Amino acid sequence: MDRKAWIVVTLCGILLAISMYQSSQNAQLLREQRLAEEQQKAAEQSTTAPDDQPAALTVEKLPTPKELGSEESHEITTPTNTFTLSSLEGGIVKTELLEEKAVHGDSNVTMNDLGRNRIGALTRLSGDSLEKGYYKLAASDANSVTFEGSTQNNLQVSKTWARVAEGAGSDHRLTFTLKLSNPTEGEISLSDVAIFSGSAAPVHQDERPNYLNFFWSENSEFDSETSGYFSNFFGADPTEFRQKLATTNFVGVENQFFATIISPQEPYPGTLRAVQKTVELPSERGNETGNSFNTNFSLRDEAIPAGESRSYVFDIYMGPKNNILIRSLDGEKKEVMDYGFFGWISHLLNLLLNFLARLFGGEGWAWGWAIVVTTLIIRTIMWPLHAKSTRTMKRMSKLQPKIKALKEKYPDNPNKMNQEMMQLYKTYGVNPMGGCLPMLAQIPIFFGFYNMLQYAVELRNQPFLGWVDDLSQPDTVGHILGIPINILPILMAVTMFLQMQITPKTGDKMQQRIFMLMPLIFFFFCYNFASALALYWTVQNIFSIGQTWLMQKMPEPELKTSKNAGKKSWMQKMADRAEEAQKQRQTQQKRGGQKQAKPKKPRGPKTGG
Repeated sequence: MDRKAWIVVTLCGILLAISMYQSSQNAQLLREQRLAEEQQKAAEQSTTAPDDQPAALTVEKLPTPKELGSEESHEITTPTNTFTLSSLEGGIVKTELLEEKAVHGDSNVTMNDLGRNRIGALTRLSGDSLEKGYYKLAASDANSVTFEGSTQNNLQVSKTWARVAEGAGSDHRLTFTLKLSNPTEGEISLSDVAIFSGSAAPVHQDERPNYLNFFWSENSEFDSETSGYFSNFFGADPTEFRQKLATTNFVGVENQFFATIISPQEPYPGTLRAVQKTVELPSERGNETGNSFNTNFSLRDEAIPAGESRSYVFDIYMGPKNNILIRSLDGEKKEVMDYGFFGWISHLLNLLLNFLARLFGGEGWAWGWAIVVTTLIIRTIMWPLHAKSTRTMKRMSKLQPKIKALKEKYPDNPNKMNQEMMQLYKTYGVNPMGGCLPMLAQIPIFFGFYNMLQYAVELRNQPFLGWVDDLSQPDTVGHILGIPINILPILMAVTMFLQMQITPKTGDKMQQRIFMLMPLIFFFFCYNFASALALYWTVQNIFSIGQTWLMQKMPEPELKTSKNAGKKSWMQKMADRAEEAQKQRQTQQKRGGQKQAKPKKPRGPKTGG
């Protein structure tokens, strides 16, 4: 590129960096403003709350045990999870994932700790509590606990939480048995009764909004919504999401790497409700504000007659979104790994990545080397396409003088110039799209790899190359004026630029300049993404440079006349026939018009002989 082009590129880069910084600051201010408004609203509601409803249920931040006074807690511990259950609402306060470290500090990842309610809490579908005071700890041992209590509509409640002994993902699962009894003389309707079905908040403050979802499976059809549902650019933002489900297989919430999945043992028609809230993230998540989801799922729409009871059994999964683990669960839960359009590619790449990581030991730099080797395997498979593309681009570059001559010959007749240019390509057997084939083939692989890496919980806290502490996060080594310095995206852009410098040039100068902007575009696109993605792109650039260098050492392709230069393809024959038919119609129309335009001679009177 010339000096002017470099100046334009540099200015665009500076302006884009400033814009990104300002956008992040504005987003943070907006989150803080929302948090202040919600705290003020919660304070106003707590002053008018009835005496029999604990104040803890009207605010988004859970109170400490000291504030609750009479709360009793019980823990069920598995090799991977510690489930903390509370006598307040008789449900899961949180689960601590013993094998997953938080982004900051040495603490473990926790789930539902920022939720409004305990999982399994009885509420109205609106989210208001139905519990009356605290539950009694009726029975407990190392693997189960039972709470007993009552509700404001006079139901007697028994909640039993038990560890799942065996089966896929059993260490991350509990069985929740809810028994509702009617001791009154009249029936009690359950039409507005729901359970709190979990909350989700970002793993860290920089997590993108589209990673935060709530989802459901209706008649084995999976669907989900992100926080974007609550942002309406053409009017007031929706305050809640509510979806009636004909037959509910499971519902849940998720962030980038972890999910809560609640499955009724017997699927039934129900209603899912979700509300977005702004919460204060603890220090291990960045100590800033972020959005969260609180969800409620209704019980069966029925009534319990006097003296009778109803029981509901739910399977609760709280753990990582590990592709292999999630796919081993029953009930089509594999759809929770929503990789998108190229999901089958993401799934295969994840299996390959796991296999290679285990081959390299499974710890330390193993996952980084697995990404490197996976990239090399992909590039090796695509080598024939790359070689053909390079040869085509070289032959295209040798045609540039002839193409330039055509442009000078037909400056005012672009149609004629294009026809002659296509004939030129045919004469020398050059496919102008041949140079684009490898890039087109890489697009599904890139998106498949990208979608796989962004949800690969296996990469969390996995180091590589000395300065990379976590392959699932940007490899930030410091900040300048508040802007993070990420090494791998810089190496990615440099290697991409070098690759383009040694690639044969095709097209006019304007097209070449636009093409040279691609490293800058990808640099900003990938700058704050996971370092694993930048590692993949950098390795493939280096491998492509080696492939291109090897191709340059090979004999130059000759620009020969194609054997089929004089032959017409079936498409050209069809076009010629259509053109000939069009000419014939025009000729006939012209002749017909001339006949109609010719005046007739007047007929005179007949004369006798």
